[in-house]
Amino acid sequence: MIKPAEKVTGDAFSSKKRVSRKTVKEWIFAYSFLVYPLLLFAVFYVYVNIDSFILAFQDVNIDGSRTFAGWAHFKYFLTELFAESGLIKISFTNSIKIYLVGLCISMPLQLIFSYLLFKKCFAHRLIRILVMMPSIISSFVFCLVFRSFAGSSLQSLMKSLGFINFPNLMDNSNYVFGTTLFYSVWSSFSSSLIIYPNAMRSVDPGIYESAQIDGMCTMFQEFRYIILPLIFPTLSTFLVLGFAAMMTDSGALVPFFMYSAPSTAYNMGYYLTVQIFSESNPMNYPGVAAAGMLLTVVVAPLTLLVRYVLDRIDPTREDGIYGKKRKTA
Repeated sequence: MIKPAEKVTGDAFSSKKRVSRKTVKEWIFAYSFLVYPLLLFAVFYVYVNIDSFILAFQDVNIDGSRTFAGWAHFKYFLTELFAESGLIKISFTNSIKIYLVGLCISMPLQLIFSYLLFKKCFAHRLIRILVMMPSIISSFVFCLVFRSFAGSSLQSLMKSLGFINFPNLMDNSNYVFGTTLFYSVWSSFSSSLIIYPNAMRSVDPGIYESAQIDGMCTMFQEFRYIILPLIFPTLSTFLVLGFAAMMTDSGALVPFFMYSAPSTAYNMGYYLTVQIFSESNPMNYPGVAAAGMLLTVVVAPLTLLVRYVLDRIDPTREDGIYGKKRKTA
């Protein structure tokens, strides 16, 4: 006769065994979906980056063979970067300018327009259509239309109005970078005017009512003290992603000019794209690989630093600087 204690132990063992088999089946089912993306990650990220690392120290000959080049490609990139008028220096400088314009001009305008759309201001539907037009129409088609307008069409229009010496903004090297910069600011509104207003709508309406009881009476106060702190996680995501893509985003230069843009309009993303897709692209791969490594060494730590700083100053985090101040108070 089995004792009660032994019977319980046997039932527990059997139940544990059944749970174990069920868990194994669940793991197999879950990881079966991860095999394909992990394979893609191993081939198209790990293998490609290892090959790029090796390629940065090699030369590719006309027949496709490779020879050891040492630090030659790194030296060339750094020399051109600090040259007085090198193409790499122009591209690097323009990339920084584009990021600063996006940070200091585009993002504040995006937040203001998003807030106005959130509050359903006058003509908010028209504003949404105008700023989202680059994403409604095919981006390539819209780039062609914008290029035609900012080039010959606008020049002809201004001449008919009496501005005889009005330049072609897409062909004149003195104006082409500013024109493409304007387009990048305009086209950047498309996604932000979807994400920011949705983030603002997720704020609990009771917070606004409580703030009004405490004396909040203007839209500026609501925007400054309620909206911005509570959507800061969304804002910090855009800041980190924008900083990380600073040296790889080519903007609209490829649709505008394909691979023949004026040198004054170059940025690092476009420079690397041209080097890859030029006629002698296999021979340019080592230089591009070296440039990518150097840019990664600089941008990656700074991106992590930006993320760390933004996490620390996030008003919604209890363990951040503001959270500690509240606890101290």
